[in-house]
Amino acid sequence: MTGMGGKRIPGRLFLYGAVLLAGGLLAGFGCGLQREKPWNVLLITIDTLRADRLGCYGGMYAATPNMDRLAERGVLFANAFAAMPLTLPSHTSILTGLYPKSHGVLSHAYTLEEDKTTLAEYLHAEGYRTGAFISSHVLDNRYGIGQGFDTFWRRYNYNAEEANRIRASSGFDILTEAVGQYLAAPSEQPTFAWIHWFHPHKPYEPPQSQRLKYDYRGNTNLQADKLTLEQLWKGYIDLSEEDIQSIRGLYDGEVAYTDQQVGIILDQLEESGMAERTIVILTADHGEMLYERDRYFGHDIMLYDPSIQVPLIIAAPGLADGGRIVQSTVRSVDLVPTLLEMLAIATEDEFDGRTLTPVFDGEELSDVPVLAELFGPKPNWKTEPRHSVRYNGWKIIEEEGSDVRQLYWLADDPNELNNRAESDPEKYAEMKQLLDDVRAGSRDVDFPELSDEERKVLEALGYMGGD
Repeated sequence: MTGMGGKRIPGRLFLYGAVLLAGGLLAGFGCGLQREKPWNVLLITIDTLRADRLGCYGGMYAATPNMDRLAERGVLFANAFAAMPLTLPSHTSILTGLYPKSHGVLSHAYTLEEDKTTLAEYLHAEGYRTGAFISSHVLDNRYGIGQGFDTFWRRYNYNAEEANRIRASSGFDILTEAVGQYLAAPSEQPTFAWIHWFHPHKPYEPPQSQRLKYDYRGNTNLQADKLTLEQLWKGYIDLSEEDIQSIRGLYDGEVAYTDQQVGIILDQLEESGMAERTIVILTADHGEMLYERDRYFGHDIMLYDPSIQVPLIIAAPGLADGGRIVQSTVRSVDLVPTLLEMLAIATEDEFDGRTLTPVFDGEELSDVPVLAELFGPKPNWKTEPRHSVRYNGWKIIEEEGSDVRQLYWLADDPNELNNRAESDPEKYAEMKQLLDDVRAGSRDVDFPELSDEERKVLEALGYMGGD
């Protein structure tokens, strides 16, 4: 198979749970999608969106009726994780099915090489029109992430100050309007559109309508601007509980506002009839720490779950009418192989991810190691490289150049507060070996076995099995 400009779509070395998509496999695929006509694909990525703030994930913070209604007619993955809590590397993983070490974009300002293939290139080769609508300069197409897109629309090319002023006062978003115009334009081709909303990212500055709903001021005058959040982290400002709730409220206001934008696009799909032939995927590049650890509001220095756990919803007519929740652990690198199989697009390429399509037919997914990493882009970056892997309820975090060892049994310690590295050295050694093997890309891996007690706990929590 060839991509844009006759470029060969190459095979690649892959890690665990990888998938090879070929015609024989696709011929037997039966997830309920009807294929008389090509399916449109709408990929929504929301920057810095924590899963636990959404109503469909049990959140009681931000109002998210539109993301919730998408989950009600699709498959919600309760335990989805990003490859890295940085926007450019994580989005590159979403669009390639590869971990950062495989695609080479280790941090911001790295460039995806042309020999790597994006989802847009796969779909363009199949006759799709392809459009990207981006709201952050860190995703500029000069970094290679625009490979395969006919249209690459950038919000930051417009008068940013004026656009932000209008958004703050009226809630109007120029990016949402641009997406609407693109989807409404007549086309004989099936459509692939990638929409990236940046709003939940700090500084937390929701439009006035959302600020009034979510900004619990109490006795505080703090703003959630970049300077204030930086001073908090450095210890220059002490926060009261009112202060913490106020800043979290501003974040929730950004989430609620973004949900409104999602609703505008979903409404347009339904009113135009386009929804009947559209697969919608909603996810995030990473989450956000909201002062749970080390006085930190942010995401780019930590591998704790609030930074790397993301929402993931896949919806299409006939896929999961009435909604379905999948507890199996999944990864952002699973999206490309999943979509290619859903669309019956054959390739000899190999991915770091695996297809998730068995869950659409009610099958279970086995647990696989979930890798997350951070690499410093410059000598003055604020953290050393960090690496983590989670598997069967256990999670290990390693920081290069540090003697601190971290091991967590997530089944009874979901907030990662009880470090068991010293008290359980045998399990630590097992997980350290697994982390080293996963990072090395070894296919011959001795996965740590679950004890009977561990398995019972995970089964009781719904972490074993597919649904």
